Amino acid sequence: MPDAPEISMRPHTSPARRDVEPFSDRSDLSFPSAAYRRVLTQLDRFARDTNATILLEGDSGTGKTTLARYVHARSPRANGPFQQVVLSTLDDTLSGSELFGHVIGAYTDARQSRTGQFASANGGTLFLDEIGKTSLAVQCKLLHVVESGEFRPVGSDRDMRVDVRLVVATNISLDRAVERGAFLPDLNARLSAFRVRVPSLRERRADIPLLAQQSLRAHARRCGYGVVPTIHSELMIALQRADWPNNLRQLDATMHRLLVDADGAPELTLAHCEDENLDLHRYTERARPLTAERIADAIASEGSVSAAARLLKVDRTTIHRHQRRTDCAMRPTEDSH
Repeated sequence: MPDAPEISMRPHTSPARRDVEPFSDRSDLSFPSAAYRRVLTQLDRFARDTNATILLEGDSGTGKTTLARYVHARSPRANGPFQQVVLSTLDDTLSGSELFGHVIGAYTDARQSRTGQFASANGGTLFLDEIGKTSLAVQCKLLHVVESGEFRPVGSDRDMRVDVRLVVATNISLDRAVERGAFLPDLNARLSAFRVRVPSLRERRADIPLLAQQSLRAHARRCGYGVVPTIHSELMIALQRADWPNNLRQLDATMHRLLVDADGAPELTLAHCEDENLDLHRYTERARPLTAERIADAIASEGSVSAAARLLKVDRTTIHRHQRRTDCAMRPTEDSH
């Protein structure tokens, strides 16, 4: 699509990001979990098509913003701007100006023109977060842009066309929102062609050691610590076993707290988890015996005995021994016939 026509508008100031994600979006990192590697492989393919609108579906805190930036960095648009809007923060009145801009006189107090997010992202990527929580009125405006590639600034008498790739994200099912009448079927159809489900942290436990160290490095740098502490193996096991209902956001907050509580110690241990908000003791190996069910879950999650052994912090022979013991216990004896 051609560049947007030149119009005089005040530069747009992006709203502050709600949180700073500490986890790297560098493409040269190799994540151990097969689930996350599949996501990155899929996004690598989609990123090459600069006109593909990508939908990221996943629980809150799973790192969808990082993946949107990953798409931008891996695409031919990498040298262009990356803009982000949290749609759930916009009401119907402000959405038009925020997304599409306005001209002088569009409102009573509109003494200056304003460039909207679509124009600010011209030549690059616009990330629309929490699209599932928008009103039908906002959805109608977005559907028009997605279908036509054009929009009209509030108060203007001419349409604009910009060259923007959209990445949208939601932590609710758009299909179910359509069934409830809360989401436009046509917009859902437009967004679903390049849909990617982002796994929860519970589905990628093998990545937790890497993610925990990334978070520690980021917070140590911001807090002025000269040395990034290591993580004791028993604590790492607990981190990999924890539930993490709030996913990466919760893991990051936990690592930040552990770093502060350690107060410069060279190694983080379970001794730094005495606060009731950091109770990781119940997830240690001593608290959770190795059972056939745990082994089966680990193999199903990781895809192989070797990967499961690494996750469980045991040798492959230990897993094989448990499997043989379980197999023998399940075989019928002569007395059972």
